[in-house]
Amino acid sequence: GLKTVEILEREGRGEGVLRRINEVGERLRKELGEILTDSGVEGCVSGVGSMFKVFFSEGGKMVKNYADALSCDKEKYLQFFHKMLASGVFLPPSQFETNFVSSAHTEEDLEKTVEAYKENLR
Repeated sequence: GLKTVEILEREGRGEGVLRRINEVGERLRKELGEILTDSGVEGCVSGVGSMFKVFFSEGGKMVKNYADALSCDKEKYLQFFHKMLASGVFLPPSQFETNFVSSAHTEEDLEKTVEAYKENLR
């Protein structure tokens, strides 16, 4: 296990894989937050490291725990899930699951994902 982490930190596109995916996760959270704000859709973006999640929370309240997630609009998330799927972006089908960035995601994948969020959060 430790050797795997050492290899991941050392290799991957000129920088550590873990550092890269965490930076991409941070960038996605920022960009998706801006998209939510610009769209006027009530919600927030949550996550840490390479994880990110859009919640449809009342008033854009940050989701910090399970109780907060329970109060979000589950039906709106389900509709959004299907729109994103039709756009070629697979999200977890449950609002209680998160999204992950991996080393397999290319810059093109990330751009396509951001564009799909823009299109489907109208």
